Amino acid sequence: MDFGFTTAQQELIQRVQRLVRERIAPRAAGHDLVFEAPAADIDDLHREGWLLANLERKRGGLGYGLYGDDPLAFFVLDEYLAYGNPSTAHCFQVHNNALMMIAQMGTEAQVARWIEPTVKRGALLPGCGAEPHGASPSTATRVRGGFLVSGVKHYATNATLAEWFWIGSVGLEDQPRALMFMMHKDTPGLKVDAEIWRPMGMRACVSPWLSLENCFVPEENLLGRPGQFLGENWLGKINFAFTANYLGSARAIYDWGLSYVQQRSGSKDPYRQLRFGELKSLLDASRLLLYGAVRMFKTDPDAAMVAAHEAKWMAKEMLEKVMWGVAEMCGSTSLFQKHPLERFYRDMHLHMLHGRHDIAAQIVGASELGEAYDINRNH
Repeated sequence: MDFGFTTAQQELIQRVQRLVRERIAPRAAGHDLVFEAPAADIDDLHREGWLLANLERKRGGLGYGLYGDDPLAFFVLDEYLAYGNPSTAHCFQVHNNALMMIAQMGTEAQVARWIEPTVKRGALLPGCGAEPHGASPSTATRVRGGFLVSGVKHYATNATLAEWFWIGSVGLEDQPRALMFMMHKDTPGLKVDAEIWRPMGMRACVSPWLSLENCFVPEENLLGRPGQFLGENWLGKINFAFTANYLGSARAIYDWGLSYVQQRSGSKDPYRQLRFGELKSLLDASRLLLYGAVRMFKTDPDAAMVAAHEAKWMAKEMLEKVMWGVAEMCGSTSLFQKHPLERFYRDMHLHMLHGRHDIAAQIVGASELGEAYDINRNH
């Protein structure tokens, strides 16, 4: 199928396919086995220049992402990285989404300071906004020269490979809208617990818990305006990249299953022909939905974010069918640990739980009915 990729995008795809085939995919099982962040993969992405994918060209970036000259390139890159290792793709997208947000909200001096470790050393940027259910909300107290911040954050992807942390969703005394800060890894009172990261899947996507106890943040490390994160629908914008990961992982599962069946002389079976035809149709339709939503963002960002939720809902429905259908056609032996299918199944069972699946469909339905909806809704 022709997905309308430009010549530059086709060349990018060839580069990432080569890197995934030669380096990222062969390392994936090793990272998974020991719950290890894919530092070697990140080094490769740094050498390729892709850790600056969503930074403007005038600042030395590639100009990808929703606000860039080539929005789709970022999502295609993330999709093809997920084909080799979904954990690496997630580390990549969290970093580049944080980079895009900081570049849109920060001053020139702030952006230059906070991206310097990425430019020089390949350090990642984590997004630390989520909090465990039942935990007290993170709070900030004004003191001379800045703020004292306390609280708990979880799912802080990239925290072990970072020098600066984006800390969001922090309440300030009588301020009704949340604040955002950038906090250095060596800030007194900041503790990173990576040992808690022992999930069934996405094991290389190390996402620690952070404990913040009276962490002093100077005034100049305040990012943006109070309430800007939700006010500008950044949760909806970040949502796009999860779909790209689902698509890349689904294609990896599908392609592996196709090869497995062909090697075992199952290609003439009408049942398998039917199933692969169904799955291929769902895969192509899901890709078209995401690519269309991304391309729409420049001209109609509000409609694009609704379309992105439609694409995400479709991608998860498709991914579940691909996972079940390939396992059914290949049999239980295909899920032995010696095959990559076993790891992809664990990764996607976990990663899809971040999906806000029913919410995505509700947002689309409310839009269709002309009713109000909240693009940032997450529960």
